[in-house]
Amino acid sequence: MKSSYIAASIAIVVLVLWMASGMLTSGKEAGEQTEAKDQASLMKVEIIEVSPESMQRKVELQGQLEPARRLHIRAEIAGIVSKVHVSKGQSVAANDPLMDLTLDGRDTELRQAQAALTSAVSEERAAASLRKQGLQSKVQLQQAQSTLERARAQLARVELDIANTQITAPYAGIINALPIEQGELIDRSGIVAELVDNTTLKATAQAAQQTITQLQIGQEVVVSLLTGEELPGKITYISAVANVQTRSFAVEAKVDNPNGDVSAGVSASILIPVEKVNAVFISPSTLSLGNDGELGVKIVNSDNIIEFVPVKLVSTSLEGAWVTGIEPQSRLVTLGQGFVNAGQEVEPQLAAPKEENAS
Repeated sequence: MKSSYIAASIAIVVLVLWMASGMLTSGKEAGEQTEAKDQASLMKVEIIEVSPESMQRKVELQGQLEPARRLHIRAEIAGIVSKVHVSKGQSVAANDPLMDLTLDGRDTELRQAQAALTSAVSEERAAASLRKQGLQSKVQLQQAQSTLERARAQLARVELDIANTQITAPYAGIINALPIEQGELIDRSGIVAELVDNTTLKATAQAAQQTITQLQIGQEVVVSLLTGEELPGKITYISAVANVQTRSFAVEAKVDNPNGDVSAGVSASILIPVEKVNAVFISPSTLSLGNDGELGVKIVNSDNIIEFVPVKLVSTSLEGAWVTGIEPQSRLVTLGQGFVNAGQEVEPQLAAPKEENAS
């Protein structure tokens, strides 16, 4: 009987131990499953490590290129166009003939003026000789001298009119417009051609009140064209008075174009270096808006918690943006930032390095 109790007791102890071992195993497995579940519930984000670097901050003004010199050439006398020496789009040098006008009787006027001058010279000499002999009054000598001066002035006027029958280029350039034809009658001061000198261009733009104090005459600039071409230049003019409507200031920069490769009138951006700052170059896709609408980025701190960091734009391009406000060795979220919020724990994964093209 006693042995039966002992056997039953041993059986109960074994059963209890077996059940306890099962509960421990179940508890361990449940804990592992819970931990795995928590790990799986963390949002995965892609990150890169960034640090600020020194860069040149630039003021960018939107404008256009204009020729430094553009002139509407006008006829100084009236006349009929007898010959046109140039065509539209042609390059000319200084003093090259552009067109001729008919003399319209001015050659006859020239002969008359020359004869009148010869006569006036003789009369003045005779009057001076008689005056020395006391045979003529001082008044008569002065009248002869006055007649001589009028004859000289008349001859000079006729010679100038004849010279003006040939219209020439005042400087080297390109004939941009030629609104007259041979045989056409033009009036005095009528426009006969437009001459453009594009060996030097003028970049014009408007600067806001906030940036005008950072600009000065002689400052080096870079003029960027839509084609991607960049031309060096210098600021030559800053308006002393703001535009009444826009409250902006006119700015001009001189740009050399010796070969005439760049056409005037194209849109251009004037990039003006103003100061060096420490900034980070990032993709525009990494930018986010904070709760108050401020611009910023999301980073992962040392505890793998998302933080929102406000930033300020320094400059932007098609490739990306330079921003300030990011601390050195920050882990910037580059993928998944739109699905996580500040204060949220995440599972960061370092972005794979970009493959460089083989040269």
